[in-house]
Amino acid sequence: MTEGKIIKHYREKQQLTQRELGHGICSVTHLSKIERGITEYSSEIIDLLCGRLNINMATEIERFHMTQRKLNEWHDAMVMQRTKEAEILKEQIERETLKDLPDYKIPYPLLLTRYYLYNNDLKPASRLIREIGKDEYASPYVRNYFKHLQGIYYFLSGKFLECIGVLTEIDEPEYTEQEYFYHLALAYHSIHSNIIAYYYGEKALQYFRKTLNLVRIIDTETLLLIQLSVNEPHYFSIAKQSYENLIKACELCGSIDRKYKLLHNLAFEHMRRGLYDEAADLFEQVMELISGPDHSFYLTVLDCYITSCVGAKRLPVSELLALTYQGLTLATERTDNRAINFNLLMLSLKEDWQPYYRYIEEEALPHFRSNGDTYAIERYERKLLSYYLKSGERDKALDLSLSMIGGMSSGLENY
Repeated sequence: MTEGKIIKHYREKQQLTQRELGHGICSVTHLSKIERGITEYSSEIIDLLCGRLNINMATEIERFHMTQRKLNEWHDAMVMQRTKEAEILKEQIERETLKDLPDYKIPYPLLLTRYYLYNNDLKPASRLIREIGKDEYASPYVRNYFKHLQGIYYFLSGKFLECIGVLTEIDEPEYTEQEYFYHLALAYHSIHSNIIAYYYGEKALQYFRKTLNLVRIIDTETLLLIQLSVNEPHYFSIAKQSYENLIKACELCGSIDRKYKLLHNLAFEHMRRGLYDEAADLFEQVMELISGPDHSFYLTVLDCYITSCVGAKRLPVSELLALTYQGLTLATERTDNRAINFNLLMLSLKEDWQPYYRYIEEEALPHFRSNGDTYAIERYERKLLSYYLKSGERDKALDLSLSMIGGMSSGLENY
């Protein structure tokens, strides 16, 4: 069967028809069956076909198996977060003649999509996902792998409900890459469904421990720590020690990106408890670790840093406005949803309260609701309700109150 696939690959690469390749060797019907692997054939016919294609079958079969090994190694390097190894393997695979065969466990276009997602390069990933989605894959494993990639893409695009929708369609018995439990946990965490996030985080942690994936163990322990911090307010002193231990683990394995994310999470825990000075100091450390405004994490840190500085009253309003304008400009250029956060910051810093509350009503809340961002929804609904009551807009206050009560009831039903 492998021989037929190789012959078909080189025939198409050399733009030969089956009639042209088989002329004087075998019939078109027989060649078609050889390529599809549904007939017996003699070694003499294969030798003649290979001679016409100017290939050595033994060499090509060895290359076929070597390419499969390299594709598997590339996949593992990305899952294990071994960036340098993943880059080297990508370069090697791109030179492989047989990489485009669709017969490998994970075909090359899917792994290339994973590579772009691994590097947070969403435009080429989106293009490949659209192209791959047009094909029908026979393998249940590959179909589930594609859903996994879609889920990662949706998560990185901030479409958390879509991410959850596609990842929960994965057929667990047919799919051995249980890394997707981690992405499910992240998505549920992002919509503040902390109990479900913890459930999938535990499943992911078991998988990463079983596969001895140290950096992903750190990732998952971090995620579980966040859920505990949210659900147990008194847990903060223990959480701080746990964060410090994980930060040391990152330093030992040389993972700077995980270190700054842990510092960011620890800073956020301080910020949401009103410890703004400590939060701002930690966010400053994160800013020093990342490589400036071009970094994909920059807007997230900048948003939180400005918010902490406002709470701590540690910078003049003019400086805070300049930072907010920088964030808003970058978010707008990148079509990043965090433009909404910077618009809110800008209006509040200017104390333009009427436009601020109208923006919450008309832009921010609809966006947070469409993304299922429970934390932001609750925060800004309370702000807006207070504004309606103070401004005497009682009908709007009543409608919003009923909506908030309905949301609470819906949340209870989900549990």
